Amino acid sequence: MNVRKATPQDAKILSDLCRDVQTLHAEQHADIFKLPQSVDFALAFFEKMLADETVHIFIAEKNGEALGYILCKLIEREENPFTFAMRYLLVDQISVRPEARGGGVGSALMMKADNLADELGISMIQLDSWAFNTDAHKFFERAGFGKFNHRFWRRK
Repeated sequence: MNVRKATPQDAKILSDLCRDVQTLHAEQHADIFKLPQSVDFALAFFEKMLADETVHIFIAEKNGEALGYILCKLIEREENPFTFAMRYLLVDQISVRPEARGGGVGSALMMKADNLADELGISMIQLDSWAFNTDAHKFFERAGFGKFNHRFWRRK
């Protein structure tokens, strides 16, 4: 398996890879998430992300086939009266094709995020996940992530 940095030419591949996780979200919360209608549904989004110097995207491939991606963003927050300055790497998106799950693709992508954090001199990686995505939670916990915050909502 090869994990490489995405280039601007990869925007359509990333949009296609994103469909799996986007569909999962739309099936669970159709009132929030849009169901992707085509392979290029998020093309403009990924073009913008690939041009952002704070964003790093990696694609996992095997035999020339894209199996997953990870989108990491450098977050820098200034100190304020409530918190100290913070600098961390946010795993904003990660998706692995359903047929490739359990084959080390997600782990290889997370290793790229770890390596990127080291390169940037960052000691903290954060991510979040929707409550329904319990398979992802198990994967994140196996990867060494621990819960640190809970979000609640109430609909009226």
